[in-house]
Amino acid sequence: MIARVSKVLYDGEIDLSYVKSTASLCRLLADDPSELPNLTGRWNKVAIISDGSGVPGIGDIGPLPTLPYVEKKSVIYKKLAGIDAFPLVLNPQSLDEMVKTIQALAPSFGAINLEAINESRCLSIRNRLMEEGGLPVFQDNPDGIPIVCLAALLNSLKLVGKKLGEVGIVLSGTEAEAMPMVDFLSANGAADIIVCDRSGTIHKGRAGPTNWVKENLAKKTNPRQVKGSPAKALAGADVFISLSGPPVLNKELLSSMAPDPICFYLTDCTPDLFSRPSLDTGTPIIATTCPVLPNHLTGCLVFPGIIRGALDARASLINLPMKIAASEALASMVPDELLDHEMVLPQVLTPGLVPHMASRVAKAAEASGVSDAVNE
Repeated sequence: MIARVSKVLYDGEIDLSYVKSTASLCRLLADDPSELPNLTGRWNKVAIISDGSGVPGIGDIGPLPTLPYVEKKSVIYKKLAGIDAFPLVLNPQSLDEMVKTIQALAPSFGAINLEAINESRCLSIRNRLMEEGGLPVFQDNPDGIPIVCLAALLNSLKLVGKKLGEVGIVLSGTEAEAMPMVDFLSANGAADIIVCDRSGTIHKGRAGPTNWVKENLAKKTNPRQVKGSPAKALAGADVFISLSGPPVLNKELLSSMAPDPICFYLTDCTPDLFSRPSLDTGTPIIATTCPVLPNHLTGCLVFPGIIRGALDARASLINLPMKIAASEALASMVPDELLDHEMVLPQVLTPGLVPHMASRVAKAAEASGVSDAVNE
């Protein structure tokens, strides 16, 4: 159950006469909007918005059946970060209508969380809202998952004695999911990234069907211009990240990778698929989306803390420095003495995780000039 509870005790007929008791506040805010954070709950409220077109593990089921999914997320927000999150499902609309509807709702909230929306549709909505600016917009796949992956990767590389700028990374999956991951890893120093789709490696001048995303990826990735199958790309690679579809990595392919391989699976998976085989090149570090396995790659590690930080800073957007701060905060929650193949990420309920990340994110917002918080 979700409830809205007043922090102020109302007792008696005078207190309940909201017209008289709040008119003076409304006049004050009309004259001085800067008092809004102090006199309203806007900067502790998030709208979780979905049209039900992309429920994880299910697909397009429409808005009403999606309510339990977004309601659960609102409970997590409250439980882990003390944030009042409001689940709002919208009837299917055109992209323009969807953006306009969210913009019309925005004045009531301090941030927007897009949820369970078809991937390409969600990216378009997210990018449109970010271009307009004025309010933090967040979505797990293009925002949260790259943050989690970078944190896990930083700790994994520390464990095996490698550096992000020197390793070869192979991404397998659709280009819509690959683009945010490529952009974020590249912004943090990754220099050798190859993206593979059903046709093999993406590279400049590749024949066959293309689109602006693949053309963009061809410009940003594959500096060595490796051509051919994913197996060819994996030969000598240090890191493999599976973004969609069934796992494609077997023991033979793992053995072809560089020593101490690192493998992240962002696909639906079951525990029996993932053992840690002993290889001539070393035991791989494996992280998955399976909650019963070690190194759980989940957006729950990120969204409570980064949104708490954005709200505390009264940020106008969630920018790259804030995302990097979130990744570094997440990675730092695993002390060096505890790092091993089965602990490169903290657990969701690790004490202090949310306030630590929120503090780092708020400071990054202030340092990068997107914070409107008043120093008291």
